[in-house]
Amino acid sequence: MDAPLAPAPPRTLTTWSGLNCSVLFCDIAGFGDPSRGDEDRRVVREVIYRILLSALESSGVPPADTYREDRGDGALVIVSPAVPTASLVDPLAGHLAVALRLHNHRASAAVRIQLRVALHVGPVTPDAEGLNGQVIIQTARLMEAPALKTALAETGADLGFIVSPFVYEAFVAHLRGPLDPRAFEQVTVQVKETATEAWMYLTGAEPPSTRPPAPTSDGPDRPQGSTVFSGNVEVRGDLVLGDKIINER
Repeated sequence: MDAPLAPAPPRTLTTWSGLNCSVLFCDIAGFGDPSRGDEDRRVVREVIYRILLSALESSGVPPADTYREDRGDGALVIVSPAVPTASLVDPLAGHLAVALRLHNHRASAAVRIQLRVALHVGPVTPDAEGLNGQVIIQTARLMEAPALKTALAETGADLGFIVSPFVYEAFVAHLRGPLDPRAFEQVTVQVKETATEAWMYLTGAEPPSTRPPAPTSDGPDRPQGSTVFSGNVEVRGDLVLGDKIINER
């Protein structure tokens, strides 16, 4: 396993204090699922840190320009103001997507990874215990957006990437690389005291034919499990079970 992202030296964090840093939150969906054992979770954590470190370096983000705090089922990564935020969308999202797809293609269900990633920008200040800043709270709320969780569950996507309105308007909307800004969907985020809009991007979704069937809901005027015919229906033989009522004219 490659070494995990090392925290930046305290002196470096002090120089970033009060400046607009890129804040990246990562979370493994279903990390605590009972179907995973302790060894499965160890493997998943190892894979995620390897993927994350490699994707950041491939996106032109040096380890010296990052600060990381482990969150058990993910990580908080603060990136220096010197690093363009746009690079944390494209090419980072693409590198993450490819690596996750390669892993999941070979992985068993217990170590398959669906990753939620949230990105925001704002001032961060270090304190005696770590970091402080409203932007960290806001980024965490984006990552917990019900719309993002539901989309991952329904599509089986490998990666769900969500960005704040500021990140979308200032950076994503102006992308001219492989990642098309039109691939982002605007969603509403209502988590605890946070109410905002955000932009969500999914990749690596399973083909519809391989997904579990979506639950169906019968209409209010249709008994559950009933069959409705339209057009001319010709019945040959006895197709109806139970009581039969024949109305003679």
